[in-house]
Amino acid sequence: MTRQTTSAHSWPAIIALMLAALSLNVAAAPCDPDESNWVPSRYYPAGAVVHHDGEWYQSRELHQGLEPGITFDWKQLDSAPECSGEAAPPAPIDKSDVETGRTAQTGTVTGSPDSPASESSSDNELCEQPDQWLFSESYTVGSEASHGGKIWKAIRPTSGDMPGMNTPPHWQLVEDHCSLENQLP
Repeated sequence: MTRQTTSAHSWPAIIALMLAALSLNVAAAPCDPDESNWVPSRYYPAGAVVHHDGEWYQSRELHQGLEPGITFDWKQLDSAPECSGEAAPPAPIDKSDVETGRTAQTGTVTGSPDSPASESSSDNELCEQPDQWLFSESYTVGSEASHGGKIWKAIRPTSGDMPGMNTPPHWQLVEDHCSLENQLP
């Protein structure tokens, strides 16, 4: 009987140990060099990782065509980074995805910078022209600004990037904004 009592008290401890073992995080797999090669035509967001000339690099900011190991836009890493699980870095963005407005992170279409956004409003809504774009301002996704007689919408966070000028584009032209309806061509 003593033996049964002892084993009955050890079950909660065994269950607790089993639950603890199951809750341990599984180690994320390191990035595969063959799948992470640097491609000059891709856009690399901040945090993206590449393998180039036998070394691993992490992008410091969004850019395209800047070779790792040559510019400050890349940080050399000591070892292969983890590419799975919660620690996975952001994926690079193919140029064709930018042209169609598709992003690798979300898989959603945000609109091509070359195809105008639609911002029509009904007649009973108050329409205000967005403030003039300023070099010193920071803009979040969806912010609007007027520049060069046109209305622009930020398609990625931006600071100091002039609408219609940068690659990769940070702004999308809004051709049918309500504030432009009464302007002469």
